[in-house]
Amino acid sequence: MFKNSVKQFGLLAVASCVAFNAWSIGGGGGSSADKMIVGDSIFALSGDIHSYLEDDLDETIDTSARIGCQVNGGSLICSRRYTIPNQYDDADKDGIETVIMNGGGNDFLLGDGADCTTQACIEEVLAGIEQTLAGLFNDMQNDGIEEIIFLGYYVTEDENNVAINTMSMAYKAANYPQMGVDFIDSRPAFAGNESQYISSDGIHPTAAGSRVLADLILEELD
Repeated sequence: MFKNSVKQFGLLAVASCVAFNAWSIGGGGGSSADKMIVGDSIFALSGDIHSYLEDDLDETIDTSARIGCQVNGGSLICSRRYTIPNQYDDADKDGIETVIMNGGGNDFLLGDGADCTTQACIEEVLAGIEQTLAGLFNDMQNDGIEEIIFLGYYVTEDENNVAINTMSMAYKAANYPQMGVDFIDSRPAFAGNESQYISSDGIHPTAAGSRVLADLILEELD
């Protein structure tokens, strides 16, 4: 996540984009689901987390998650039309009680944060992400969403991302509970198991990693 190998991620995302978009459109809205997913390629690239959750819960879960999408802004991989707030806004929310989500990594990998060279820039981008997410959480709660589960990012192999991720996850752990958001810190579950849980692209979860993330989400579901 964050500033890891933009070229590698871009090639992978473009190669997967057509197949994924068909899957995403087919999986979202118009069902009897009471849960939905919005977010980025941690959910969307393989779809494994979504599949595990549906199988384990024996129910349909709507998803609008797309690869490459940001909280703020867009790119050639994912336009502004599909920012994570817009994924939620544009989804059919009839009957939805729980939102499972993530976001913010691509704001550093592909968005304004990709050009940051100073701590001040990093903090400004992080603040912008959190401001937008706070508004999104408020909108969800006003819409009657009963449970918001935010899946935090694990640590990738790029050491440059560790400090950014640490700042981001620390803020979430300290502030999300009082905002009515269930925050999942996935870092402890992945620590020491990165070679098994993170794919060869250095960013996305393997099937085993997705299984771990799905289990963490299942533990938070009411």
